[in-house]
Amino acid sequence: MRIFTKPVSVAVSMVVLTACVDTRMPDSAAHLPKSPFDGGAPLSAMIEGSAVSSQPLDASAPAPAAAPDAPTSAATGNVGISDEQDFQAVSSRETIESDAARRAANQAQYQQIEPTALPSRPRGLGVSIVEFALSTKNQVGQSLYKRFSLGGQSRYERNCASYGSTDAAQQAFLNSGGPEKDRYGIDPDGDGFACGWDPAPFRKVRAAQGTAPAPQTAVSAADLAAAGITGEPSGAPALPTLVPGETLNISTE
Repeated sequence: MRIFTKPVSVAVSMVVLTACVDTRMPDSAAHLPKSPFDGGAPLSAMIEGSAVSSQPLDASAPAPAAAPDAPTSAATGNVGISDEQDFQAVSSRETIESDAARRAANQAQYQQIEPTALPSRPRGLGVSIVEFALSTKNQVGQSLYKRFSLGGQSRYERNCASYGSTDAAQQAFLNSGGPEKDRYGIDPDGDGFACGWDPAPFRKVRAAQGTAPAPQTAVSAADLAAAGITGEPSGAPALPTLVPGETLNISTE
């Protein structure tokens, strides 16, 4: 019995020691610092300006809403927009007869206004520069009225500069007693025209209207014969002689 006891005890002791030993392999990189890329985010998310999305491919995103049909809604919803250029819309509600009736109704509403005479100018508004220009015959610089101007040229230039145009200066001159009186010193030469105003354009218009065009007299047959033009119709032009190989042109133009 003593011969078999010792080997059994040694075997039991080895089994116990094997159970107490840690069989896992040690981590040789456990003492190294943690990598910045271990956070789980993809590398493209850390690059500035990257166009690669960090979302997973199966991420659900709401689909964009479909754009409404603008022309259809505008044509059907807004009654103020005409669809006369739409052939289908017009042909569905109009016929040749109805279109003719509509045009006849529109034509019946037309009103032709006859021209009437111009109203007379109300009195009390002073003399019109047009009437004054047509009533005078002297030229610019031709003195007709005596002047005793105070202030001379400086007063003339200063007062004329206050008007926006020579027409306005002449109207103010007439309204203040001109051409007999020159209250503001704007007609120092006494021709009746203030600040260099010229009545020539108004006189030219009247002269053009007064010139009647020369009447056109009818031309007699004798005048035509004297000029070598006869009223007899000329005969048809003779056809050219056809040469073999050429195309016959029978045009009379």
